[in-house]
Amino acid sequence: MKLIVTEKPSVAKDIARVLNIKRLRDGFMENQDYKITWCVGHLIQLSYPEEYNPKYKSWNVNDLPIFPRQFKYMVNPSTEKQYETVKTLMLDDSIDEIICATDAGREGQLIFGYVYVNAGCSKTVKRLWISSMTDEAISEGFNELKDNKEYFSLYQSAKSRSEADWLVGINATRLFTVKYNQMLTIGRVQTPTLSLIVSRQKEIDDFVSQPFYEVSADCEMFTATWFNKNGTRIDKLEKAEEIASKCQNKEGTVTKLQTKRATVERPLLYDLTELQRDGNRRYGYSAEQTLDAAQSLYEKYKLATYPRTDSRYLTKDMKTKLPALLQNIKDGWKGSEYCVDKVIKQKINADKRVIDDSKVTDHHAIIITPNIKNVSSVKLPEREANILRLIVARFIAVLDRKQEYDQTDIELKIENEKFRARGKKVVIPGWKEVEDIMLGKVKEDAEDKEITVNLRVDDKLTPKEIKVLTKKTSPPKQYTEATLLTAMETAGKQIEDEKLREEMKSIGLGTPATRAGIIEKLISVGYIKRNKKNLVPTQNGIQLIEIVPEKLKKPDLTGEWESELGKIAKKEASSKDFIVNIKKYVAEIIKEGKTSSTKHVNFESTGGKSKRDSIGICPRCGREIYESKKNFFCTGYKNFPSCKFTIWKEDKILQEKGIILSKENVSQLLKNKQTKVKATKDGQELNLIMKLVDNGYRVSYEFESEPEELKMQEN
Repeated sequence: MKLIVTEKPSVAKDIARVLNIKRLRDGFMENQDYKITWCVGHLIQLSYPEEYNPKYKSWNVNDLPIFPRQFKYMVNPSTEKQYETVKTLMLDDSIDEIICATDAGREGQLIFGYVYVNAGCSKTVKRLWISSMTDEAISEGFNELKDNKEYFSLYQSAKSRSEADWLVGINATRLFTVKYNQMLTIGRVQTPTLSLIVSRQKEIDDFVSQPFYEVSADCEMFTATWFNKNGTRIDKLEKAEEIASKCQNKEGTVTKLQTKRATVERPLLYDLTELQRDGNRRYGYSAEQTLDAAQSLYEKYKLATYPRTDSRYLTKDMKTKLPALLQNIKDGWKGSEYCVDKVIKQKINADKRVIDDSKVTDHHAIIITPNIKNVSSVKLPEREANILRLIVARFIAVLDRKQEYDQTDIELKIENEKFRARGKKVVIPGWKEVEDIMLGKVKEDAEDKEITVNLRVDDKLTPKEIKVLTKKTSPPKQYTEATLLTAMETAGKQIEDEKLREEMKSIGLGTPATRAGIIEKLISVGYIKRNKKNLVPTQNGIQLIEIVPEKLKKPDLTGEWESELGKIAKKEASSKDFIVNIKKYVAEIIKEGKTSSTKHVNFESTGGKSKRDSIGICPRCGREIYESKKNFFCTGYKNFPSCKFTIWKEDKILQEKGIILSKENVSQLLKNKQTKVKATKDGQELNLIMKLVDNGYRVSYEFESEPEELKMQEN
């Protein structure tokens, strides 16, 4: 009997259908050959500091840095039942082989590896590694199962990433939270990303706009601009007016007329980051919204391949499948017929920009699946439909030709002053035509206008009008999610060239799979906010970057770590050495943080998006407490490390004592560390004193003569 372990119930259901596994049990399914179960995300996580030593329940700078000799693990309390199911199945004597079918990537390998190791399992493991969730891809994957040992280095990389995030996050968060008496969330990737946004805002705030001038000559069929060796900008209005007046109504001579053929290369296929950029540029979607839509197209609708990829290429063995995929698009996607026919007729352009085995590691680029032929019968939500439209358009476009155009440069001399103009005429529309048809035409730049006038060198012409244009210098633009993703991909370096950006990927901030989560985390903890399409830092975010040491906010250093994690996955670096270097880095931060003076900053209290009144401050982490229908909870439940402080309204023990907690009771308990409540004992109504002890990890309560303790329940 074989056990299949997936990451999500929905994936287990798809695999079960293909393998004819129909009998549903509690937490798994089975037939005569297989049992299949699921992890529901991370069942196992790294333990909190207090699991190593009870003294770490209190946050004390003198206890830092916290460096576990060996990392401990804990079962995620919310999914403990499912973990026990997976563990029991793994250790079942009837199971002789396990198939790891979690997501085929670094995090999926970690999810399975943590469970396998903590369950104490030592059975043979095979790996299902597929890039598409179609029935055909699943069947093919099970016919070509890999040895899971081949992916041990990927597990080591993921494990190192997890431990590094713990070491930096736990230590730095505690250090600055205690030092500034305010819950401050620090992260290995999160803080350098925030630094990029804050630095850009500072550039904008410090920018002083300066006026400048240009002189423009309206030649009816084109517009020429005055220039000299320094460009077209004129600093003094008087100088610009002098040139305009000098040339007004004067005849000019064509001194240069040059037309040359130029090309615009096709884009590369989508990886997740590029898809997120285009989702933001064209539709205003956040990185997380695009990722969710792409994941849904992969898992639920089976119309696109695995989305969390960092490759923008396909492998050689896929070349023969391209004509069929184009035909599938033509059959299923209304309005694609002309574009597909054009590409097929002129020969599919599957060159090195499309097919390159050396640029594909775990997964190839995001493309459509053969199921696209049936897309007309699928009712897709708007977001999924738009993201799929991008994937379809890009797939056709990259197989088309380059765009070719004639670029015309004209220079005039009027009264010894030089003017120039540039225009272009598209000769072969190529891939741009596909994009325009499939996605709609983008507004052209002024430089892209066609110059159709019939001129030769030494021809004479008199401009209709010459005027001075008043302009001003512009500050850098605030980051949008599209431009921030680019900055994260290149660790803050400004690189426009697509091929060069590809080569920089290994030293970026985070990975394609994690960048959306990092942006959302910065928003959730109140360090940045969305302003229409822009991402702007809050006062708290600006002040956090002001107080943390340079090492914590350097994008290039974090990028180098990401490169090391990639090398660990490729067996080119040691995970042990990586963690040693992370510990050195953390030790330096703690030392600097302890010895440096405290800066005068005033952090605003953050309560997330809730507009409810805060009940009080959490005794464990310093965040705000709010009331819900069933409990009083800490807003830190969604932060790292997650705070589990909760007071349940309908706790059984409290009900037995006849205690009904009011909002006022809890508010007083949080403020004064104790409160008086009405309780019933032996049919009598008595006063009971509730006290917070052990930094909020327990509540003690006592009648006048009977003390006892009640440990606070946690989620």
